[in-house]
Amino acid sequence: WFDFWTGEHAAGGRSVSAAAPLERVPLFVRAGSIVPLGPVVQYATESPGAAYEIRIFLGADGKFTLYEDDNETYAYEQGQCATYELVWNDAAKTLRIGARQGSFPGLVAKRELKIVLVSERAEVVRTLIYTGAPSEVRLGP
Repeated sequence: WFDFWTGEHAAGGRSVSAAAPLERVPLFVRAGSIVPLGPVVQYATESPGAAYEIRIFLGADGKFTLYEDDNETYAYEQGQCATYELVWNDAAKTLRIGARQGSFPGLVAKRELKIVLVSERAEVVRTLIYTGAPSEVRLGP
């Protein structure tokens, strides 16, 4: 387990007392988790083309399906959405990004992905442009 805010490793299987000030809720993330983050916005459609930060918490394999729609209508109920899989192989230190499935009006065709590996310290290790085509990125030694 990792403290989301500091990247500090925490052993599992035990209770933890953690400070919980209003500005920072205690949040622990399991090793192998893939957590996509978008920009801070005031409303969902404020920055549709903004980069995503993809945080990968080291220590185990992980998988996440990233979902997008127009953030405004119920068109997703008629299938107007897009998804792609992010698959982390911890031993090989590779991130596989699957082919985009689906589409919708206003889909951002090229999305910047900032890949961050989280351990005791978090650092952006790669920035890439995702165009909907599958790819694999090696992120470690």
